[in-house]
Amino acid sequence: MTGAAYETFLSVGDVTFRVVSDDHRLASAPDGPLEVFCADRGRADVDLRARWTDSPVECGGDVLFDSGGAWQLLQSDGELLFTFRSSVRGPVPYKTARFNPTFTAGDVQLYRRHFDQQSSDAVYPLEYPLDELLMIHLLSQGRGVEIHGCGLLDAAGRGYVFAGQSGAGKSTMARLWVNQPGVTLLSDERVVLRTDRDRITIHGTPWHGDAMLVSPLSGELAGVFFLHHSAIHAVVPTGGSRAAAQLLACSFMPFHSAAAVDRTTRAMEQVIGGVPCHDLWFAPDVSVIDVLTRHMD
Repeated sequence: MTGAAYETFLSVGDVTFRVVSDDHRLASAPDGPLEVFCADRGRADVDLRARWTDSPVECGGDVLFDSGGAWQLLQSDGELLFTFRSSVRGPVPYKTARFNPTFTAGDVQLYRRHFDQQSSDAVYPLEYPLDELLMIHLLSQGRGVEIHGCGLLDAAGRGYVFAGQSGAGKSTMARLWVNQPGVTLLSDERVVLRTDRDRITIHGTPWHGDAMLVSPLSGELAGVFFLHHSAIHAVVPTGGSRAAAQLLACSFMPFHSAAAVDRTTRAMEQVIGGVPCHDLWFAPDVSVIDVLTRHMD
């Protein structure tokens, strides 16, 4: 991809995105939680061109998935097209993103009229949910899986994920760990597990929860804990179908594609079979850390 005057690089989950544009606003380094995920220029896994359009984009094709509100995914002429709408911005898509079948190259168009009132010098073309949708589809190509979970690295650099659906206690768990010596919180909400290498690795993401904890760091995955509320602390080994069902309930995958679901399911099987898994019943008290560390050594 050549000819663009401006570019920026981001790296999440050991996937590097290159965004190029003729307008510096669309290729400026993002701020906020994404700022620490900015990367040096170099080889990119995904090349994206961002540009303005002054007329609504025609969105023809077969609907593969409809979120029921913010976005749709369509297929047309062998390409995949995300369309994004807002109740505030009206029925016209304020952004579209067209990708090749492997999601390694894409074209993002932003409807200029919807952004005219935005005062910021930068407009992030991959603004959520596009950045996370792109990650989920990239992982489903055989790279791994994104998990709803709090992730951390211990003092020895070993990685752990505390997986749970909304309300399970991910942000609570992150807050209990955040001041522990030598511990690095990767995320209080979503982590990436890469299974396409010799050892499974866990990576922080910018998609945080209530605790607003993010980190671009990563480490070898050493264990999975499934979160459950309780009045007392208890850690019980688990595995097999129970562990698989719980991990599946906390995973993100493109359900519109049977092949992508199959690859993601196999990635989760690698996780269940590759690292110790436990059910964790806990009360929101820092004393759970002492209980956990006996199962993390």
